[in-house]
Amino acid sequence: MWLLPVVNRKLAEIGNVKNFTVYSIARWLDSQIASRPQLKGFFRTISPRHFSNGDWNTGGRCDNTIPLTKGNEVQQEESSDPVIGDAVKGTKVNLLDITAISELRDESHLSHYSLKASEGINDCLHWCLPGIPDTWNELLYAQL
Repeated sequence: MWLLPVVNRKLAEIGNVKNFTVYSIARWLDSQIASRPQLKGFFRTISPRHFSNGDWNTGGRCDNTIPLTKGNEVQQEESSDPVIGDAVKGTKVNLLDITAISELRDESHLSHYSLKASEGINDCLHWCLPGIPDTWNELLYAQL
């Protein structure tokens, strides 16, 4: 596959669309919190992807069945998503960083186990219940 340089300036600027979107949402939510003191706002980071040897549709697998193979604690000072972490700095929006803690439980998602399992297709973005989403709820509840 050949990658050609983007010559259309508008297309070249699309690379910053995540930054623009995240900052816009964080600023808007901050403005709403300022006018409604009873309101609490949260920005949740994304669920991690656990594929190895390819992506979800190109032979990537995520067959780990053992909890905590990558450790049992999160040791980081900054957000797992620096764009979101920076966007909420200086605002009243709370960061709900679920990425790193979810990474520890990579065995707790659907993988290729689902009601409509498809050969060669793995789903590592949706999590089994009970499980990791319950932990996300506990983190949210602790911040409330």
